[in-house]
Amino acid sequence: MRKICYALLGLLLSLHVSAQLKGYVLEITQNKKDTSALPGVSVFWENTNIATTTNANGFFSIPVNLEATNRLVISMIGYKNDTIAIKDTSKIVTIRLKGGVELNEVEVVYTSTGTEISYLNPIKIETLNERSLMKAACCNLSESFETNPSIDVNFSDAVTGAKQIQMLGLSGQYAQITKENMPYLRGLSNAYGLTFIPGTWIQSIQLSKGAGSVVNGYESLTGQINTELQNPETSDKLNFNSYVNQNMRNEYNLNLKHRFNEKFSVGVLSHVSFNPENEDMNGDGFVDIPTGKQYNIMNKYAYKSGKGFEAQFGGSYLLDDRIGGQFLNTNNTKNIWGENTGGIKKDTTLLYKVAIKNEKWELYSKTGYVFRNKPGTSMGLQLSYLNHNLDNSYGTNTYNGLQKTFYANYIYQGIIQTTANTFKVGASYLNDFVDESYRLFKYNRNEKVAGSFIEFAHNNSENFNIVAGLRADYHNYYGLFFTPRLHLRYALNDNKTVFRISGGRALKTSNIFAENMSLMASSRDWNIVASNFKLPYALNPEIGWNYGFNFTQKMKLNYKEAYVTLDLYRTDFTQQVVVDMDYNTQQVWLYNLNGPSFSNTAQIEFGWEIRKRLNIKTAYRYVDTKVNYKTGLLQKPYVSVNRAFVNISYETKNKHWLFDATLQYNGQKRLPQTYSNPNMYQRTNYSPGFYNVLAQITYLAKIQKADFNFYIGVENALDYKQQNPIIASDAPFSKYFDASMVWGPIYGRMLYAGLRYKIK
Repeated sequence: MRKICYALLGLLLSLHVSAQLKGYVLEITQNKKDTSALPGVSVFWENTNIATTTNANGFFSIPVNLEATNRLVISMIGYKNDTIAIKDTSKIVTIRLKGGVELNEVEVVYTSTGTEISYLNPIKIETLNERSLMKAACCNLSESFETNPSIDVNFSDAVTGAKQIQMLGLSGQYAQITKENMPYLRGLSNAYGLTFIPGTWIQSIQLSKGAGSVVNGYESLTGQINTELQNPETSDKLNFNSYVNQNMRNEYNLNLKHRFNEKFSVGVLSHVSFNPENEDMNGDGFVDIPTGKQYNIMNKYAYKSGKGFEAQFGGSYLLDDRIGGQFLNTNNTKNIWGENTGGIKKDTTLLYKVAIKNEKWELYSKTGYVFRNKPGTSMGLQLSYLNHNLDNSYGTNTYNGLQKTFYANYIYQGIIQTTANTFKVGASYLNDFVDESYRLFKYNRNEKVAGSFIEFAHNNSENFNIVAGLRADYHNYYGLFFTPRLHLRYALNDNKTVFRISGGRALKTSNIFAENMSLMASSRDWNIVASNFKLPYALNPEIGWNYGFNFTQKMKLNYKEAYVTLDLYRTDFTQQVVVDMDYNTQQVWLYNLNGPSFSNTAQIEFGWEIRKRLNIKTAYRYVDTKVNYKTGLLQKPYVSVNRAFVNISYETKNKHWLFDATLQYNGQKRLPQTYSNPNMYQRTNYSPGFYNVLAQITYLAKIQKADFNFYIGVENALDYKQQNPIIASDAPFSKYFDASMVWGPIYGRMLYAGLRYKIK
């Protein structure tokens, strides 16, 4: 396999072709014998923003699409649109359009339902755009998936307010979560990083299941989630958003951008939020949502030379401070609290306090160059540096961490003869330093990983695509390892019927503290069973394979657009760090896998525009995730075997009112055993199934040249709450205390309102 890849790499780098596709657009006259030049014709690559127009002589020149499509669309009002497959970009093409005398008057209107599924890409990508983000409160990235059936969002525990996601039956650390295609949710950010990207900052989210591209690294096991932030070149001049909910959580977001000239622009993204109220809705003595504040700012710059060179660079700073646990007074009564982060004694009562502080700053740059004399040929360099300080306390225990991460990724892209064959080659380097201490544990590691990759993509007209990639990385702890990935797509019926298969390998270091921070909100003792003292935490890395199949069918029902998609995925671990809470109720054991560990997922989704502007999306998912623990092969805890989803959205004809409602059914979940506890501190082996309803109404209006939106909504409309989410809440310093066994909502119904104001 290695020899084949090296031979292919040599072939790819030896090719030399021209930079832009050039051609003429001519009109076929009424007598069908003569032609004349057509100026002002739109020419663009299908499903991209790469476009141009013809000049007075009907001539055009357009960069070859960098997204590996060879379908060129030619469009002009009054003429019959044409789409052609370009097989050789080195030749000048001549395109002839039929005159408008043969056409009836047609008006085409495109309305997005919020989520778009790719049909042409060999990797099934779901894009959540601005319309999708408007369907819910969407205060941050963790709340952006409430109306998406592929991602589960849950509270990780009952005291910190942190949320975690699940994908393909496994927790979020097994998905590669990136920000503008650079590593994001890694290391110390695992527990709270999803709350560090405000919803107003997000331009779109791309979600793909299974093995990802080797270009982005070797860690993606269950999928990739990439968040694109507002770009100063295309974003609104001003975007203001405010939000308040029933718990008095209030947020304020302000995005600004300024274009100095055609080449240079700057943007500022800012966010502040406060949660001043300490409420205890279930009467267990612990606040349901921590009080606190967050300050978050990002500065972005964009430059385009107009001669092939482009650059984006900037930086960000975040301070997130929360306090939870027991307060002197609860139930809408403000408590006076200071900077004390440990247990606080009042008279003879010792209060269990939780304090969480994150402070981090980042610098990044993305530079690229498009070779103007070589179609489809470009190169880019991604650089980033992160510094993250974490200072947490849980009762009398503390967890402190420092992370410093440098990342570099160089990518060269080109074509082989035509745009039907493209390739990417490059190299990356990661230096990840993490220093942690929890209780008596003290660990530090400095991962240094140098790697190279090659990825080849072939597009046989519009029916067959293949993307094959291979990475080779050298890790200072794990040595040399290879990451192969493969994606195949076959389409029928003019791309309305699409079959995809995928497979690939992934490796990651288990961040045992950051990824299991919720277990710190308990009295469990930690036992780490060492495998190799030379490795991080003395544990082997996690290695697994993912295999997937996808079928997508686009159709018409009652003359309206509809689709059905079926996903089948299996994840197999060959090595894994097992987090065992069943062996002993008062302990958590961490050890390397000995035996099988897998996750099987089947999901079917159906979407339909029932009538004009009324859309419905339904989904059902079955998950079978099992791990070999010390006590045998068991279902992984806190994973719903069955989950169902219905989303209905409607937009009025005048586009002033938007209505959205989502119904989620979460089936029963296995819970860690508690039979060794006293009767009053025991829990059932399985949680009950429950329903969750979310709804929102949005009013849109224009005030002069600005857009004004006002929205009101409700989360958990049925007011369903997990009873007694904290074990031994009356004795938080006893050996039975455990606030980590959360499987459902802990707050109850939550009303909210907000407004948006935009100037384009």
